[in-house]
Amino acid sequence: MKLFEVVPESFFRLLSGTNKQLNAEAVQLLYEHAKRERFGIRIELMRDLYQELIESWEALGAQLDWEEEQLSDQAAPGQVIMEEVSRAKANSLIRRLESLGWIELETRDRYEVYIVLPHYTIRMLSLIQELCEGRAIEYQRYAFATYGMLSGEEARERPAMAVREALSHTIQFDRELFTLYNNMKHHMEQVVSKKSIQEVLDHHFDHYQKNIVENSYHRLKTSDHVARYRHQILDIVQRWQLDSVWMEQAVQDGLAGGLYTNAEEAETHLRQSLRDIEAIYLGLDDTFYRIDLRHNQYLRSSYDRARYLSQHHQGLDRKLASILETLGHSSFPPIQEKDLIPLSRLQHIQVLNEGSLLPVRRKRLPHQPEEHLVLPIPDEVREQLRSERIERLRKAVTRKKVDDFVLLRLQNKDHIEIAELAPRDVEEVLLLTYVYLYGQDGGSPYRIERNQERVILHAGPYRFCNHIIRPRISRGRQHV
Repeated sequence: MKLFEVVPESFFRLLSGTNKQLNAEAVQLLYEHAKRERFGIRIELMRDLYQELIESWEALGAQLDWEEEQLSDQAAPGQVIMEEVSRAKANSLIRRLESLGWIELETRDRYEVYIVLPHYTIRMLSLIQELCEGRAIEYQRYAFATYGMLSGEEARERPAMAVREALSHTIQFDRELFTLYNNMKHHMEQVVSKKSIQEVLDHHFDHYQKNIVENSYHRLKTSDHVARYRHQILDIVQRWQLDSVWMEQAVQDGLAGGLYTNAEEAETHLRQSLRDIEAIYLGLDDTFYRIDLRHNQYLRSSYDRARYLSQHHQGLDRKLASILETLGHSSFPPIQEKDLIPLSRLQHIQVLNEGSLLPVRRKRLPHQPEEHLVLPIPDEVREQLRSERIERLRKAVTRKKVDDFVLLRLQNKDHIEIAELAPRDVEEVLLLTYVYLYGQDGGSPYRIERNQERVILHAGPYRFCNHIIRPRISRGRQHV
């Protein structure tokens, strides 16, 4: 289908000519009220709004062009008051919108006339509003919607529809990335054309930083990064391309829903859709690289332009020559002395002084460590430390001390019970704990056998099992 088979041929004439700025604001105002009054806007309401809009533009000194025949339905020029002229212009604007195909007038009950927007006008006004708003793009939303369509309940019940919807979100996501790339190029061309450093700075911080970096680029690189869903989407798409059972189910779903006319067309389109989704998400690395490259090109162009303008600005001599040339012009009116100074902003230059010079680098002095003083330890302190160390060694639990604790009671017996090792103090409780531990590792001269009767003994606040301890016969003794 061709474009002018959908919209009238004169549709875009509204956005050209002398009144294009007023007409653009008028259609945006129309769209705002169309979103509130979805089933039609009373023509009296829009006439009043357009009358106020036209009066505001004329109060600001805007030069508007109105055809005289469009105002011929009013009274003679000498009898027309300003309010009636503005109202006639508002009616003229409504008639122009109707003649160009932007609106349709519909007469309803009680002969009330309503403004109705055709379907193509609604889509066009939605696009115009989106361009004017400069909204922040949520890139992750497209990846999330694609992943939701491919992994949710819709993919199990309606696989063909899920693939088509996922492809639509993916294409829109790719289009937004391409738009961001082109916007960066457009801003780079704009900043290069600036004529002063202030214009470069204003464009960088007021336009590029706000509309591109904050609304799109920074979000794409941080919170809106699509890496969270990218690999999962690729895994699903690649798996479906190799799954013949799923493909047969998707083909049957597409035929049942009337999306395709035959099985061959359905399978061809579904496979192509999956390949397109896969290609776009596989190519994101290259897309992100090119966006980063374009961003760095803008920053370099902005910096180079500001540096160039700073080196080729108009110096003081040129300003004085310009003032003298202006004063010497024969047609220049007399200038008062008080008006002469603002013609040029003289630069204040201070004389050279010691504070403006770079200080001489001084050689760092070699490090001089503080003198290390050795204080002798008194004999009584040394003896005290020795006694404390011996006491800690005496109280320390070693394997030899644990073995002696057992062998002293075992001696020449073939076995003893744990009851014979009943602890009398905290130290023996600790030794008994290590008896359990070392009796299991095979490195002690004794071993522990579990008592089948499972007798629990009590020694004060402590409880333990009455197992049997036997001497461990070494392999050398066993061989003899």
